[in-house]
Amino acid sequence: MSQQSPYEQLGVAEDATFEEIQVAKQRVLARSGNDRQLQDNVEAAYDAIIMERLKLRQQGKIKVPDGIRFPEKPPVIIPKFPSLSVNNSSSWIGDTFERPSQSEILTTSGVYTVLGGAALIAPIADAGLPTLIAFGTGFSLYFINQKQRRFKRAFLGTFLALILGTVVAGLLVNTLHLPVSTIGIPGEVFAGLTIFLMLWITSSFTK
Repeated sequence: MSQQSPYEQLGVAEDATFEEIQVAKQRVLARSGNDRQLQDNVEAAYDAIIMERLKLRQQGKIKVPDGIRFPEKPPVIIPKFPSLSVNNSSSWIGDTFERPSQSEILTTSGVYTVLGGAALIAPIADAGLPTLIAFGTGFSLYFINQKQRRFKRAFLGTFLALILGTVVAGLLVNTLHLPVSTIGIPGEVFAGLTIFLMLWITSSFTK
């Protein structure tokens, strides 16, 4: 006995429509029970028919309806990536920084101007520059915290201002060789003035 063709295995004619082929496939599978070999044969016959129809479609001889599964063309899954939200970034910035009032600017400017002026006085700087920096640090911590009672944010902002001031001063003096000594300002005093500037910016514009 000759081997059955895919159409014969599904029990359909060669001119059967796609809908008839799909119905026949489901009907034969439903009758197969737990016969795995028969199920595999049915799937192979269906795929063979679809491949044949695909070739005919490529030759322009038939039209294949949408939704027909082709075994050699698995569905392409396009990954979805989370989009960046500009609104989230804006809300974060708005929740961290603020436009200070005139009284706040005057207060912070006055404090750090006095500290910077004291640091420029040689006897005071020689004896108490670390004390001046400590006072400026404490003022920044207090001033930011009293705005909204956020101690962690106040501590973090003040700490970053100290680090940034030290790094910027070191870059200007040691890397870029800014001639601060020629105008009579020792390197440690210049570093202190840079730290005061960073503390002023942080305490004024952080909420």
